[in-house]
Amino acid sequence: MDQQQYPMGSPEPLTGTVAPQGAPPARLEPLGETWATGVGPARLGPGTSRFRWAIALGVVLCVALVTVGGAFVLSGAGGAAKSLTAGNAPKATIMFVDLRMDLPGDQHQNLADFMSHFPGFADRAQFDNAYDEILNEITSAISPDLTYTSAFQNWTTGELSLAVTSLGSSSTTAPPSGAVIVALKDRAAGESWVSSEVSRTGIAFSSQSYAGTTLYVAQTTTDGLAAAYAFTDKVFVAGDITAVKAALDAPAKGSLADNANYQMAMHSLSGDGIATFYMDPQACLQSVMTGLSALGDLSAAGMNFTSADMPAWMVGSVRAESGYMTVSMTMPKLKGALSPGNSESVVASQLPGSTVAVVEVHSVGQLVNDELKTLASSAVASAAPGAIKEVQDVLSQVGGVDWIGDADIVLTKDGSSYGGGLVVKTPDSATATAKKAMITNLITLSSLGGSGITQADETYKGTTITVISVGGSEGIVGAMDIAIATKGDLLVAGYGDAFVKAVLDTTSADSLAAQSDYQTVMAAAGTSNAEYGYFNISAVADQIGQAFFPADSGYYNLNYKPYVDHVGGAAFTSIDGSTVTLRLVFTAK
Repeated sequence: MDQQQYPMGSPEPLTGTVAPQGAPPARLEPLGETWATGVGPARLGPGTSRFRWAIALGVVLCVALVTVGGAFVLSGAGGAAKSLTAGNAPKATIMFVDLRMDLPGDQHQNLADFMSHFPGFADRAQFDNAYDEILNEITSAISPDLTYTSAFQNWTTGELSLAVTSLGSSSTTAPPSGAVIVALKDRAAGESWVSSEVSRTGIAFSSQSYAGTTLYVAQTTTDGLAAAYAFTDKVFVAGDITAVKAALDAPAKGSLADNANYQMAMHSLSGDGIATFYMDPQACLQSVMTGLSALGDLSAAGMNFTSADMPAWMVGSVRAESGYMTVSMTMPKLKGALSPGNSESVVASQLPGSTVAVVEVHSVGQLVNDELKTLASSAVASAAPGAIKEVQDVLSQVGGVDWIGDADIVLTKDGSSYGGGLVVKTPDSATATAKKAMITNLITLSSLGGSGITQADETYKGTTITVISVGGSEGIVGAMDIAIATKGDLLVAGYGDAFVKAVLDTTSADSLAAQSDYQTVMAAAGTSNAEYGYFNISAVADQIGQAFFPADSGYYNLNYKPYVDHVGGAAFTSIDGSTVTLRLVFTAK
């Protein structure tokens, strides 16, 4: 590591001496300025060191937490670095989380590059010191008496995994079962440290021989669990005794690394990651349903839901790139699942450049029709035979849904004011005009009964905008104007006429698609997709941040704004294929 400390825990860049391996890090002393270009240090009061760490690392940590929760999906090729701990996870492991504090492959350089966009991280050469301090802060938050560098760095490789083998059972009150598996680089040092920590806790462990090593078992607790741990030449394992024994048996009896679904899942990941997450959804569901079977109607059979309705595997990762972070997971597509296909947005070039958030779904009409056909032959139709027809009858009132192509929900920002609306792509301009007339005619008919709904037309640059006024003194809701117009093959509806006029004014040169932030985020997230969402974080962050601290506007400016100013945008994409795909991306600037 470099000999200069990294400036995160102080309002000024810092320097100092790197602590010897296994010792607590040296304290940081203020020195010269090495902030990111265009950003000066935020001046804070005393005692804010840990607070500053939390702010600066929030971007990375929130991404990691989302991934461990298994919320997003990615499909790719090339595979990830081979895990050193999966060989000790039992073959029937149903959930496996692998944290790579060693930052394998290109992740060390990529994470350093990503963080260099933020204040205090401009000098990439100082990243190792800063990264060690990050791990120290996380470790200390879990156990105040420990730091990563003094407690773990000298005997672990930096890979730590959690293998869950059972979710437990609510009917038998059996708790979940699992083990923590840590890859070793110095077994003797690890045994010495663990032994001293066990002695310090005062917990009594008895030893026994098992699977060619020594297994240490704590006294059985009142719920029947017994904590245990063991060392092999490759790993340290700790957890309940059943899971620890299964982990020690895995190399000889079959491990997760030998599981065909796990192998397929890991191969679907593209490149190395900071963390990966694997799940066997079918086994998880079976475990849950077995526990619920004692409750009768909540059984798997009673819910008409089986493990076959779940994918065989799911896998996720957190990966750093030079300018963005990706949170991801992938799963095989289920038989009979909808196949909307992928396409690039054509509506984005028609949306105002002031758009700060948009969600677009492609081929909406096709998706609705396909879903209705699927439901018509499913258990839903058998249970309520008239329900599908009722939905179809309602849709027929607006001419069905075949004419609905891509649909966008849009939020715009003009100064401090927000607007937005709905934009729908139709087959052609004639269809858009006809559907606008049909909608306004239906509203005219509904207003005849004294509903408090009125409408009026206005002309804007040669286009007729119909403004529908809802509510007011005679309405049951507050007064609201909804404007409807067409632009070529687009049908546009907005909250008030400002959004509609903004769409009518938009050219390809000043559209959302022409904005650099949108282009950067979508290139990372995947421009060809089944659906996507985009959010311009930097455009709204200050206003949202100030709202969190209404009594002290300067607090946000001093403590958050220097970092928020270097957050770009975020996007998620859903990508169709042999695997179902979602990808979440955060960019830095």
